[in-house]
Amino acid sequence: MTPYHVYILRPASLSDGIVEDAFSIIEHSKGFIDGPLRFHLDSWDYESSASDLEEPGATGDEPRVTSEVCFSVPSRDESLERTNRSFFRLFRQKEVTPPLPIGRREISIDKLLENCKRIATEFRNQKRIGESNNLVIVTTTQGNTNNFFAEGADVNTPTALVQINHTVMQEGNPQLLLAYYMAAMPLKAIGFNDPEYITKYAHENTKGCMNDLCAEDVYHLRIKTKTADVCETCKNILRDKNVPYPIIKQVRDIFGLVRKIQINIEDFEQDWSQPRIEISASRLTFPDNGKVLRLSPKEMAIYVLFMNEKDGIHYDEMSDYKSKLETLYGKCYRGEIIELMRYTVDSLCDISDKDNLRETISKCNAKIKNALGRDMSFHFIIKGERGEKKSISSDRALVSYSNIWGF
Repeated sequence: MTPYHVYILRPASLSDGIVEDAFSIIEHSKGFIDGPLRFHLDSWDYESSASDLEEPGATGDEPRVTSEVCFSVPSRDESLERTNRSFFRLFRQKEVTPPLPIGRREISIDKLLENCKRIATEFRNQKRIGESNNLVIVTTTQGNTNNFFAEGADVNTPTALVQINHTVMQEGNPQLLLAYYMAAMPLKAIGFNDPEYITKYAHENTKGCMNDLCAEDVYHLRIKTKTADVCETCKNILRDKNVPYPIIKQVRDIFGLVRKIQINIEDFEQDWSQPRIEISASRLTFPDNGKVLRLSPKEMAIYVLFMNEKDGIHYDEMSDYKSKLETLYGKCYRGEIIELMRYTVDSLCDISDKDNLRETISKCNAKIKNALGRDMSFHFIIKGERGEKKSISSDRALVSYSNIWGF
């Protein structure tokens, strides 16, 4: 299919920083080299005053320090998964560019959009780029009176703007939010390009879709970027408009990388602190990470038993917990044969043959490690030295149960 080019413009007067950080994420996404969307970053001379933001005391803030955080594009023969792991480590180890001082809201949105269209037109003319099959995104440091963060500037000749020193860029990781919009803007231009965009396509309620408004709410923007997807309603609209699937897939792959980086950074910033865990009859849910995993009734009964015994249980003591385990198993057992349920409990508590218990705990731990990774799962697996008590080290203040357990 014919490539769709996305030209991202940055003020030439600014030092390398947030825009480059964000573009590096795009470079490390699937399809950057040969996908239908071709992203380009251009330094363009259109806001000479942007450099004033880097001067000490420009707005009462400390001067911005530019870090070396722009990364090279992976080679074709390099594993993307391996590249992503290295990328996560780089984001953790390097101090990314801090946000620019907030732009004053001195210009009307209409004037800013007019300027944006003029800049895009001049860029297209000088680069001899046509007006079809491409999008120009103008990043700006000018605050507008409506306080819009990202906006389409021209429906007929797809053009958009993003304010890189907006209020919402001051908290969290601004390069992630900017990378998200670098990916979302072309899909909006292709599938949702309409003067009545707000009334036709935008969602006032945050659902994790690219068309969520979020209303300048940083918390909701984090939900948007952490969920980073396209809702079913919007997928159907794209399908009805015959938007090529490879374009949708490439955008969603970028969203997915943004989501992974955000979760990895948050884990690092929290020093691998323990997230909350919610225990239902069949699932363990980790709401802070958005992770959910299913346990069998037998695995769940064993897990809840050990979660309730903070000091741990020795395998040789299991017979002392037979009555309690039977009660727990009965709460999540979905069968109707009581004798079978009792047989299972007896087998788990049989001191002379601990294989069933060991296997059940092993399967349970494997599921948790697969969902959370080696480091984070440490808080939640059932562990202990050989011949010693086994326990779960989780902070019980962060553990909650569904009503079925009656705790």
